Amino acid sequence: MVVNNTLSDLYARIKNGYRLKLNEVLVLNSKMVVKVLDILLLEGFIRGYSFNVKDSNKIKVLLKYSVSGKKAIRDIKGVSGSGRRIYVSVDVLWSFYSEANTVCLVLSTSKGIINLKTALKYNIGGELLCMVR
Repeated sequence: MVVNNTLSDLYARIKNGYRLKLNEVLVLNSKMVVKVLDILLLEGFIRGYSFNVKDSNKIKVLLKYSVSGKKAIRDIKGVSGSGRRIYVSVDVLWSFYSEANTVCLVLSTSKGIINLKTALKYNIGGELLCMVR
């Protein structure tokens, strides 16, 4: 199986895992995927992740549900892709700040892959990787 964009694959596997009501999904391992998973864990969208012992190219992501069974991630969308890069300035990011409680943005910046709150703290923009609700 050849996957050109591991981030798009990550988003699809998380969506499909929630659709099938799975507790965990296996995703492909890359440095960017690990950074995005760190942000999802920090924001409370997943329970955790671990590297697969049998296959080092896979990461096990533990999906999070509420007590009543509602999924923690209602929607996850890749914004930038390999064929279309979307860059946002810090001014545009401030417009998302009012929705910060409901929307999590993941950005690739000169400071690394960070979330919206950290980008506003550093006062920098960057490439918008994904949006999580």
